[in-house]
Amino acid sequence: MSSLRGQLSLVLGGLALAILALVGGYLGRVATQELYTAQAAAVRATAQAAAELLASQLRDREREIELLSHSPHLVEGPLDAQQARDALDRRKALHDEFAWLGLVAPDGTVLQASGGLLVGRSVAQREWFIAGRERVYVGDVHDAKLLVNLLPALPDGEPTRFIDFSAPIRDAEGRLRGVVGTHAHWHWVTALLDSVTRRQQPGSGIDALIIDRHGRVLYPEAMKLAQARGDAVLPQLPTGRFEGEVQFGGKAYLASEASLQARTSAELGWRIVARQPLDQAMRPVRDLTRELVLLGALAAAVLTLAALLLARRISRPVEQLADIAERVRTERRMPEFPQDAGAHELARLSQAMQSMARSLLATERELQQANLGLEAQVQQRTLQLQAANAALEHLATRDPLTGLHNRRSLDARLADALALGRRYGHGGRVHGLLLIDVDLFKSVNDDHGHAAGDAVLRQLAALLQASVRTTDVAARFGGEEFAVLLPELAGPQEAVRVAEKIRGAVQEAVFPAVGRLTVSIGVSLASPQDADVRQWVERTDEALYAAKRGGRNAVVLRARPALELAADAQSI
Repeated sequence: MSSLRGQLSLVLGGLALAILALVGGYLGRVATQELYTAQAAAVRATAQAAAELLASQLRDREREIELLSHSPHLVEGPLDAQQARDALDRRKALHDEFAWLGLVAPDGTVLQASGGLLVGRSVAQREWFIAGRERVYVGDVHDAKLLVNLLPALPDGEPTRFIDFSAPIRDAEGRLRGVVGTHAHWHWVTALLDSVTRRQQPGSGIDALIIDRHGRVLYPEAMKLAQARGDAVLPQLPTGRFEGEVQFGGKAYLASEASLQARTSAELGWRIVARQPLDQAMRPVRDLTRELVLLGALAAAVLTLAALLLARRISRPVEQLADIAERVRTERRMPEFPQDAGAHELARLSQAMQSMARSLLATERELQQANLGLEAQVQQRTLQLQAANAALEHLATRDPLTGLHNRRSLDARLADALALGRRYGHGGRVHGLLLIDVDLFKSVNDDHGHAAGDAVLRQLAALLQASVRTTDVAARFGGEEFAVLLPELAGPQEAVRVAEKIRGAVQEAVFPAVGRLTVSIGVSLASPQDADVRQWVERTDEALYAAKRGGRNAVVLRARPALELAADAQSI
């Protein structure tokens, strides 16, 4: 028959180990499942991010070609003119991804092209030209044909491959004048895909594939060639989707796919498959499992020792009673019994538990304080970064002397106004531009010094901001010249009224150390016939010089042709 101490040790130790196994197993299973789910979510997020980025860039290039097809100098002017060639060269210089831009006659003859490539050649049998005669077209990736010997070879030796974009050019009556088309480099697409995978955690092993509607690999090249040789083929999945654990070339991966179909009007049927080697995806799970096993073994050893000590403490009063009973039997006398021996042991155990709890709570409070300090530091660094970004944005778009928009910011706003006007129309509203020059400003610098001149410019900037609407854009155009963009005006007279308000405010103002000054203002409205911002600005500049020649301190309106005003310029 076993002793009481042995029985208590077995029961208490077994109960503690059983509880540890159940709780630890449950928590370990939950934690490992969470880690697995997190890894799958990371792969899925990579596929979705790559699909969204690629679809967005394809959609932007599609709109770029569509917008180019509606350009006035293509819709109205001759397609073989030098102006059309210059427009193609400028567009290609802005977009490195375009390998070739061209204008094609309705019969398929190339009239103009960037770099003069293929001019005079026929592309009548090319799919992008045939489809581009009817609609805006985005073509699937293909090897270069006519341009393969005209363009420099790629440094890594891979074949030259393109994606085609094309759109019809129609005149005001809807008649086909030609087709504008471009070949975009395939490595532009693959670079977008690589940029997404490079943002993943180093060592994660996540990469991405582009697969066409038939399940063929378009990228990467190594896997595409292996698939063509039969060395590595894509798995045939029952669901038709690459989700979960998938085999690629005999190696297990955690994969997820995202489609471009719902994100762009181009019917390419491409799918982005992000994948991560399963052994790398499961590495955090294995690490957590190993840590849980070690922690469980340590906890089991501690619990077993605690059970033995507890059994000993509980059994000791009983053993003492047994000794007393034995002494009574042998000595035949009544010995002294211990008083409240069991309660004393329980009190000591209670005190030990209270001490342990106090220690744990103190440790937890210290951890919370440390966490709060880290969060405050992160928040402070975030605010500093936001302030730095805001300062950089202000420096990039604002004139440092006056605080107004600088020339670069103004040019961007003017270009946006022209583009929106061409695309959506104005609904009877027009955009106005004022160019303002300080009369005889050179004498201010000569007579009073440049510091006084700078003070005059700052005061003029304040007068401008006080005289225009919050939606207007006031900018320093250069030197003593200022500009104001007046969007959404009811007509030319409203622009003239604003100009007169500015001229009158300057005339009435007193400039410290200088006295009174006047300004001359040129006014012009945006026109659908403006090929670019430069024509609009030049027309406004002509009005400004007309105001100067007319005696200064005047406002001159240079009307656009579409308004058919009585005079080409009017002095107020």
